[in-house]
Amino acid sequence: MTTKQLTIKLPYPVTEDSFFLCIDTTGLHAEVSAITTIGIAYPKGQQLFYNQWFLEAGETQNALLASFFQAVADKKRVITYYGNRFALPFLAQKADEYALTNPLAAMISDDYYTIVHPLKKMLPLSSLKQTAIEKACQIQRTLSLSGKKLIKCYQTYHRTQDPAMKDMLLLHNKESLETLCHFASLFAYRDLIHGNFSSCTMEKNTPDEEEIHFHLVLPFAVPMPIHHSLSDLRLDVSERTGTLSMKPDAQGMLKHYYQNPKDYYYLPYEDRAIHKSLASFVPKEFRTKATKTTCYEKIACDHPALASKSSLNAFLCDTIAFLC
Repeated sequence: MTTKQLTIKLPYPVTEDSFFLCIDTTGLHAEVSAITTIGIAYPKGQQLFYNQWFLEAGETQNALLASFFQAVADKKRVITYYGNRFALPFLAQKADEYALTNPLAAMISDDYYTIVHPLKKMLPLSSLKQTAIEKACQIQRTLSLSGKKLIKCYQTYHRTQDPAMKDMLLLHNKESLETLCHFASLFAYRDLIHGNFSSCTMEKNTPDEEEIHFHLVLPFAVPMPIHHSLSDLRLDVSERTGTLSMKPDAQGMLKHYYQNPKDYYYLPYEDRAIHKSLASFVPKEFRTKATKTTCYEKIACDHPALASKSSLNAFLCDTIAFLC
């Protein structure tokens, strides 16, 4: 194992009981593939450090994994991209294979993929592959190798013991860790979805305006702007500021969309949704299953809920969830 310092800075704060994880393997399936490199990056004070474990010829995966597990045993949070579907299950299967205690099983797993996936319609991405996000975030690598090239490079190193091959493999892993650190800015989208705003205000429309605008400020900047419209709603977010624009109906009412439409019924004659717990009070012929676009109630622009910060946050969260 090697320990070195990274010269980059985190764009979003991460606690010292957290670490970023990247593994390289000889294939996708743990039962027939080996782990070649494990890399972690972690904050310590105001600086970032990284450790790497490399499987040399003659060394065993058992020893490599045992050393890695020992190093992260006191951590509480692991941060990855697509790790819930690849790295963590791969490591768990290897831990079972070698009868090792896997400390990652008890940790909080923060997978960036779970943050960007709900926003795939909003973000300027060609796909949800890590390389597409790197491009959109303008992250430049010195070395970019596909999975097949990594495997071939590792096989070449074991056959020739060429140190240049090993350096290439470790550099690729290091730059993957740096990318994960840069991706910490993606947590700003979680703030947006969860309503963790530094401030949010409502700008009431003047007689000659058709829309009402809600202005919000985030604690940290988002890495990619959002410009997204759906129905009579529009969300624009850049850096730390955002505006949610809504168009009231002819009676000056706004739609408050509820999340989880499967839990609601829509009442066509009243043009609103009610929770299924209240369904017994409404005859079946007067209700239908709610859909995403019919799961709402209408509120006046001067409704007291829009004057309370906590209620306004909840209203904005529900509306942003509808846009996703």
